[in-house]
Amino acid sequence: MLNIGRKEDHFWTRFIPKTVQLNGRTIEEFANGVQDTLFSPEKKEQKIQNEIKEKTEEITVYKKKNAKKKRAGIKKSALKDVTIERKEYIINEGETCPKCEGEVKEINAEVVRQEVAFVPAKFVLTNYVQYTYKCTKCGTKESENESATFLKTELPKPLLTHSFASPTLATEVIYQKYFMGVPLYRQEKIWDDRGLILPRNMMANWNIKLTDYYFTGLYNLMDEKLKAESEVLHSDETTIQCNKEAGRKAENKSYMWVLCSGELEKQKGIIFKYKKSRSEETAKEFLKGYSGILITDGYASYNNIHDVVHTKCWAHCRRYFHESIPLDANKEMDTTSDGYIGLEYCNKLFEIEREIAKLTVTEKEEKRQNKSKPVVDNFFKWVNSTLTEKVIVNSKLKKALIYASNQEKGLSEFLNDGRIPISNNLLERSIRPFAIHRKNWLFADSEDGAGANAVLYSLIESAKINNLNIWKYLEYLLKEIPQLDNPNDSSILEKYLPWSKELPDEILNYQYTDEELASGNIAV
Repeated sequence: MLNIGRKEDHFWTRFIPKTVQLNGRTIEEFANGVQDTLFSPEKKEQKIQNEIKEKTEEITVYKKKNAKKKRAGIKKSALKDVTIERKEYIINEGETCPKCEGEVKEINAEVVRQEVAFVPAKFVLTNYVQYTYKCTKCGTKESENESATFLKTELPKPLLTHSFASPTLATEVIYQKYFMGVPLYRQEKIWDDRGLILPRNMMANWNIKLTDYYFTGLYNLMDEKLKAESEVLHSDETTIQCNKEAGRKAENKSYMWVLCSGELEKQKGIIFKYKKSRSEETAKEFLKGYSGILITDGYASYNNIHDVVHTKCWAHCRRYFHESIPLDANKEMDTTSDGYIGLEYCNKLFEIEREIAKLTVTEKEEKRQNKSKPVVDNFFKWVNSTLTEKVIVNSKLKKALIYASNQEKGLSEFLNDGRIPISNNLLERSIRPFAIHRKNWLFADSEDGAGANAVLYSLIESAKINNLNIWKYLEYLLKEIPQLDNPNDSSILEKYLPWSKELPDEILNYQYTDEELASGNIAV
C-alpha cells in the first residue's frame, strides 16, 4: 500500500486536493494504488480521506541530521608539529597605579586570543654526498688480494634518475593537480613565482613515470582485492578527452570507468580506469573477476555482466521524473502532473531509507518488505497503467516512465537484501572531484597521461574515504615504495593500501569525539 501520509503534516491532504485535474481527468482516489478506481468522480472527498487513513500505514519520518561542522582551527593530529609562540605584554618598569601612583604587582596572566600565522613554503637543496673508502691492506705485499679494494657508502635510491625530483616536491605536484584540481600550466606559474623553474611537461612526465614505477603495482592490488573481497560494488563511467590516441581523433570521447566499494565494506576503495570505449565488452573487462552485488544506472552495457546481482539506482529514476515536471507561471512545479506523482513515489522510498538507515542488514530487509515493497508495487502498477492507458505528450515524462518500466527488475532488487543501497549516489560523490577538476585541466594529452590520471585519482579518492591525510599519504608512498627491491610485489605492498591497519598514525586524520566537540577545549 502506498504510504502517502506523514505524521507531522498529513501529506495526503496536500497530495489529494478536493479537485485535481491530471491530463484533463479528475483524481479523487489514489492511495489504494489500483488504477481502475483512480478516476471516480462520484466519490466524496471525506470518504476518500477516511479510506486513506484506514488503509495507509503511517511512517514516522525523521529529519536527516545536519552533518557536524568542523570547528575552525589546527587539527589535533597536527598540534605536535606546530611551533607555538608566546607573546607577553607587561607594563613598563617603574609604572605605578594611575590613580594613586602606588606600586603595582602582578596577580594574573591569561591568554586572551590566539592567531594562526602562515609561513610560506621554502626550498631545501639537498646534496647527497657519497664517500669512498680504500682498504689499507688489499693490494699490498702483505695481502693475498693483489688488487686494491674500494668501499662506497650506500645511498637511498633516487625517486627518478637524473632528476631533482624529491618525494616532497613530487607529492606537492600530485597533490595540487589531483586533489586540489590545479592544472599543470597554473602550477608552472606558481612554482616560478616561488623561485623554481618547473615546466609543465616536466611535471607531466614525473606523474607518468612515478605512476608507472611505483603506483601501478599498488593500484592493481587495490583493484584485485576490491573485486575479490567486496560483497557490494558501485560502478559508473564518465567522459575524458585524450588528445593523442592511436587511430582516433582528438575530439573523440574516451571514458573513465569507476568502481567503488559499498558503504558497509570493511575495505573501502575507489578504482578509476581509463578506457577508449563504453561498450559491453569494456564493461565485462572492467568488472572481470567480480561476483557480488553491482549497483549501476540504467546503461545497457552492464546488462550482460554475469555472476552478479545487478541492481539499479532509484536516484536516476527520481531524476527523470523530476525533470519531467512542468513549471507553472511562478516557476513552481506543477503538483497535478504525472511527473510529480512519480517523483513523490520515489521520495517516499528515500524517506523510508532515511528512517531505517541505522538498522542492521536483517532489520533493513524486514522493514523494506513491510514498508517499501507496497510502495514499489504500486509505483510500477501506476507506471505501466499510465503508459498503456494515456496518451503522453510530455516527452520527458514518457522517457521517465519507459526508463522505470524497463528497469523494474533492477530497481526492485534492493527489497530482497539489506546490504543493497537504494541509489548509486555514493559513487557519484566520488566521481564529482574528477568531473570538477576536468573543467580545469580539460584533457589528457596522451594515453599514458590518461592512465596516470586513473591511477592517481584512485589512490587519492581511496585515501579520502579512508580518512587519510592525502598529502602525508602520498609522501609516505613516495618515500617508502621506491626503496623496495620489487615495487610490484603484492605481498609487500599490502601494508601500503589506503585501508591498511599498518599505516603510520601521522597519516590518519584525527577525528574529534562528540565529547571533545562538546567540551569546547579544542586548541586552534
